[in-house]
Amino acid sequence: MTPVKAIITLAFLGCMAILLMVLACALHSSWWPLFGIIPIVLSPLPTRIAHRARDSFSSGNSSVIYELALFFTTGLIISGLAIPIVLAHSGKIVWDAVGLAMGGTVLGFLTVLIYRLSSPDDNDGFELMNF
Repeated sequence: MTPVKAIITLAFLGCMAILLMVLACALHSSWWPLFGIIPIVLSPLPTRIAHRARDSFSSGNSSVIYELALFFTTGLIISGLAIPIVLAHSGKIVWDAVGLAMGGTVLGFLTVLIYRLSSPDDNDGFELMNF
């Protein structure tokens, strides 16, 4: 994929994610679903921090810090998908907004994943994908 196509794809997916999140809020006059954006923004941070610290702390191929970062990233992804369900269960939002918010969350995480896999300035990518 050429860099221009990657940028256009990422911009489109990011805009669609934000659109779905805002629609989930605006159609039902409740801005609680926007809390789902926080895990999307924070999800790449643990692996980025662990990649920087892995070289100085690791003794072999396996790194406890990197495995812990993958655990925290997985927790952020699951919490990003669970926030709309918990809000709907508590009565803060309606179930129609859950579908829109979860669609936006999935597109947001997909945008982050595509960026991490196609980033030209970063050769680390996801080592989990390289078996």
